[in-house]
Amino acid sequence: FSEEKRYFDDAAKQVIQFTEHLRDEENGLYNHAYFHNQNLLNGAFWGRANGWVMMAQVELLSFLPESHPERKKLLKIFQDYVRSVAMFQDGTGLWHQLLNKDDSFLESSCTAMFTYSIAKGVNEGWIDPAFSQVAWKGWEGLYTNITEDAQVKDICVGTHVEMNLPFYYNRPISVNDTHGLASTLLAGVEIHRMGEKYPEKVNPREF
Repeated sequence: FSEEKRYFDDAAKQVIQFTEHLRDEENGLYNHAYFHNQNLLNGAFWGRANGWVMMAQVELLSFLPESHPERKKLLKIFQDYVRSVAMFQDGTGLWHQLLNKDDSFLESSCTAMFTYSIAKGVNEGWIDPAFSQVAWKGWEGLYTNITEDAQVKDICVGTHVEMNLPFYYNRPISVNDTHGLASTLLAGVEIHRMGEKYPEKVNPREF
């Protein structure tokens, strides 16, 4: 880990630029891909791609100095994004493989990523504590996809970019695919922290 300003500047620039190029103005979600030479978006709001986006924002905010000139802008990007993602949470607490498509399957890795990121945002005071309910509901949904012997199911396998939505609809799901394990652990840690910080807002059933 380096505290050199140039690295913070570069990381901030990347978050701002992929927000400018990938984020949809209407739904607030991020497209999976942008082809610069064609000025073309692929139109797929893939869950895990959006999960990576949110986690990247959270990790940057975790280390970015309070005095950094782009911190306020980055914090606003994160706050707006959390509000957008929260609007697409399924009633189960999980999020869909294609976030804006209710007929796509409910997927574990993006749910873990959003749950971790939103709980972290609450714990750090970056977003309103009311979002603790979104994070908690996400954990409840994710918990249903963890078996009694601690296997995590319904994780989308590794996925490249395509220009057709059926590709995303039909991606295989796996048990314990590595794309979903670390984020599940991170989500559990932040939910536990949130329960300690805001006990009145979190159902302590699992803790």
